Amino acid sequence: MSYQVLARKWRPQIFSDVIGQQHVLTALANGLEHQRLHHAYLFSGTRGVGKTTIARLLAKGLNCETGITKTPCGQCANCLEIEQGRFVDLIEIDAASRTKVEDTRELLDNVQYAPARGRFKVYLIDEVHMLSRHSFNALLKTLEEPPEHVKFLLATTDPQKLPVTILSRCLQFHLKALNVDQISGQLEHVLNAEQIESDSRARHLLARAADGSMRDALSLTDQAIALGGGKLTADIVSQMLGTLDNDQPLEMIEWLVRADGQQLMALVEQIASRGVDWEHLLVEILSLLHRIAMLQLLPQQPDNDPSSTEGRLRLLARSISPADLQLFYQALLVGRKDLPYAPERRMGVEMALLRALAFHPKTIIEETPASGGEILVAPQVSAPAQRHPVSPVQNHVAGERSEKGSEHSSPQSMSTEPVVSSPTAKLLQARHSLTRQGNTPPKKSEPAEPVRAKSASSALERLAAVAEQRPQSYIPKAREPKPIKQEAYRWRTTNTSVEEKQVCVTTPKAIKAALEHEKTPELAEKLAVESKQRDSWSAEIDKLNIPKLVQQVALNAFKEQIDESQLCLHLRSKQRHLNSASAQQMLSEALSELHGKPIELRIIEDDNPAVKTPLEWRQAIYEEKLAQARQSIISDRTIQTLQQLFDAELDEESIRPV
Repeated sequence: MSYQVLARKWRPQIFSDVIGQQHVLTALANGLEHQRLHHAYLFSGTRGVGKTTIARLLAKGLNCETGITKTPCGQCANCLEIEQGRFVDLIEIDAASRTKVEDTRELLDNVQYAPARGRFKVYLIDEVHMLSRHSFNALLKTLEEPPEHVKFLLATTDPQKLPVTILSRCLQFHLKALNVDQISGQLEHVLNAEQIESDSRARHLLARAADGSMRDALSLTDQAIALGGGKLTADIVSQMLGTLDNDQPLEMIEWLVRADGQQLMALVEQIASRGVDWEHLLVEILSLLHRIAMLQLLPQQPDNDPSSTEGRLRLLARSISPADLQLFYQALLVGRKDLPYAPERRMGVEMALLRALAFHPKTIIEETPASGGEILVAPQVSAPAQRHPVSPVQNHVAGERSEKGSEHSSPQSMSTEPVVSSPTAKLLQARHSLTRQGNTPPKKSEPAEPVRAKSASSALERLAAVAEQRPQSYIPKAREPKPIKQEAYRWRTTNTSVEEKQVCVTTPKAIKAALEHEKTPELAEKLAVESKQRDSWSAEIDKLNIPKLVQQVALNAFKEQIDESQLCLHLRSKQRHLNSASAQQMLSEALSELHGKPIELRIIEDDNPAVKTPLEWRQAIYEEKLAQARQSIISDRTIQTLQQLFDAELDEESIRPV
C-alpha cells in the first residue's frame, strides 16, 4: 500500500477526534441528537482548522445507516464510502474551479432528484466565496427553500466576500485557529502512534510555525521526518524552518541588557552565517521579551515552553526593570515594522538593536534574592554620578547633617552625598527640601509664596506618612555599584541631564492668530490676478523675467516714472535687506528688455502709506474679500436660523474668503 501523508491519515473520523472547536461541535452534536437540522451550514475560518473535515463528519452523521446520530458507526457502507470520498449522495464542489453561473445552474438542476443511497443529498461547496455574483444569485432561491432531502454545507476562508443574502440563509460557524499547546499535544499523539522519536522542543517549534493550522503542522512534520531520517529533533526542525533555537535570541537579550554592543554585533555576525530569516529573529526576541514580562507579573505561573531556558528567563526577569523591558520591546517592535524599508534586512535588525542600546538604562540592576516568589526590582539611580543608596532613616539624618554643615561642605564631599533609593526616601527628601525652602526668607527680587509651599509640604508629609507604614521588607536593598572605568565610548550609557521643557499652551485664540494671514494657493493666485487688474506695476512685474528673490524687491516697492528712460522704485524700509547691486542690475536689465530701450533704475527707501506696493494691493484685496465673506455669512438666513434654534454665536474670526 502506498504511503499516505499524515494530514490525510490522521483526519478525524468522529466528532471526538477533532482538536478544539468545541463551540461548533457542541452545536452540531445537539442538532443531530435532537434532529433540529438546518438546511444550510456555513463553516468559516483560516486554512487547516477543520472546516471540510467537520462538514464531512456532519454528512456522515446525517447518512449513517444506524440513523441520524452524533456518533456515526464508521462501519456501515455509507460511513466507509464517505471516508473514502466516493459516497454518491455527498457532492463535493470546488467553487474555485467552478465559478461560472452555468456550473451552478447545472448543479441546481439535479437538486430536485431524491438521494440514491443515503438519507440526505449533501452538497459540500468548498471555498464558496470564489463563486461569481451571478452564481450567488442563481443559488439564492434554492438555498432559501431547498427540498427536504437536500442539505447545503458551505466552507470558506473569507466570509466577508459572501453576500449578505447568502449569510442570512445559513447557520454560521466560525472555526478558531488552534493554539500552540493544542497543536503540540496532537503532534505528540500522532508521532507516538507512528513510533517516531521526537522531543518536546521540536514539536513546539512545529506548532508555532503552523500558525494555528493543524494541517500545516502535520505537513511540516512530514517534511521534518524526511529531513531527519525518521527522527525529530529541535536542531533538525530549526534547520528546516530556517529559524534559531532560543539560546541565541536569549543570548542577544542578555548582551542587550549588559549594554555590550561589541558582543551583540559579533552574535549577529554568527547568526548571519546560518542564513537566518531576520524578521523571524526579531519575532523570537520579542516573544522572549514577552515571556520575561509575564514572569515579572506572574512569577509563579509555569512556563509552557519546554526549552531549558526558563532559569535564564527568570534571572532576566529579576535583573531588568519592567520599564526598561517595555522600552526594549517597543524599540524592537518598531524595528520590525520598519524592516521592509531598510536597504537590507540585516541592516534593519542591526539598527533596531543599536536603537535599543542607545536608549539603554543608566544602571543594570543586579539580581536580588526574592522570597516567596516575589520579584524585587531595585530602583534605578538617575543622578549623574553613582551614589550609595541609604534607608529612609539614614536619608533623614543625612538631610539634617547636610543642612547643618552646608557651610563647611566641599564639592568633593557633596559628590559622595547619599542619594534617594526608595519611594519613602524620595518623599522624605522632597519634604525636607520644601521645608528648607519654606523656612528660607524670599529674596527681594522674587515674591514669596508661603501658602503654596505650605500646602505642597503638607501634602508630601501625608504621602510620606503613608509610605512610612509600608513594611521594610518591600524596600529592596541595592548593592554598592562597581566603579566605572574611564574608557572610550562603546555604546555606554550617557548621563543626560533632565531639562525642563517649556510647555507651549495652545489656545483657540492663538490658533486663530496663527491662521489669520495664511492663504491657500488658489486664493493667493486670485489675489495676484486681481492686483494686476488694479495696479499697472503689478501687471508689469508679472511680465519680467527675473528670479523669485529679485521679484520680491519689485513686489515690495511702488514705481515712480521719472521720464522715458529713468525709473525709481520706492522700497519699504522693512525690506531693505532685499536691495542689492545684483538685484538692481537684474531689474534694470529686465525692464530694458521689456520696454525695448535702456532703463536707468534707482531704488530708494520710502514708507509713504498713500501709495500701495503690489503686495499691499493683494492684502487690501484680501481684506475686501474677507469683509464680503463675513457679511455674506452674517446675512445668510440658514446661519441666522441656526443661531436662533441653538442659541449659537458666530465665530467671525474663523471666517476665511475662498
